[in-house]
Amino acid sequence: MLGYHFGGFRRSTLLFKRLCAIINSTNRRLRRKNMKHFSMPEQVSPTLEIDELMRLKHSLEKNVSGEAAESIIKEIPLSVHSTPEIRAEWVEKLSAVLEDRFDEKTVKSIRQGCYCNENGRLEDTAESLKQLYLSLDKDLHRFVAALNENGAGWFMKGDQLYTKMFSCECPMLEKAKHSDSLTWCHCTAGYNKKLFEIVFEKPVHVEILQSIRQGFDFCLLRITVQ
Repeated sequence: MLGYHFGGFRRSTLLFKRLCAIINSTNRRLRRKNMKHFSMPEQVSPTLEIDELMRLKHSLEKNVSGEAAESIIKEIPLSVHSTPEIRAEWVEKLSAVLEDRFDEKTVKSIRQGCYCNENGRLEDTAESLKQLYLSLDKDLHRFVAALNENGAGWFMKGDQLYTKMFSCECPMLEKAKHSDSLTWCHCTAGYNKKLFEIVFEKPVHVEILQSIRQGFDFCLLRITVQ
């Protein structure tokens, strides 16, 4: 889920204000419970569990097989309106199953295909970022500098962009404990792949290097424009 934090932009343009409003809604209610820097999203789908299972099913079908999809979903079912504790337990079980049965590359592909669009917020954020990028003549360095005016913490190494996300809003992790595994969090890479392909209008490769769930203060992602 989205966790980019930019605070209030110093510029007064409508574009900056709109982008600021969209992105900073992720940080209004930062909570410290089981997982540091977790913030329950303001809107959670009433069909959260069904949506999660359908994304998993479609991604397994695409990256492995229909048989594998049916088998895994039958093995670790998830009931509608599950408690936060049950959702967190399901996340652990699914991660363990994927890690046990598939190689790392396949696990990444499966989870990247499970990203959600936050009820359309992905597209809204991407379009606002795209307008900013276009307003700066598609200059990636100026784009990063503009976002860093309020401490976004993004940086470049060569042609690669590194972004930071300062809060986790995945409702499946409301009661989750810290974990060394990145398996569940690869959906964030899928989310950002979709987002930045809209922004840059080019294929991108995204890798999550560290996550809040691992105990870090922020998620770190590497974006490579193809």
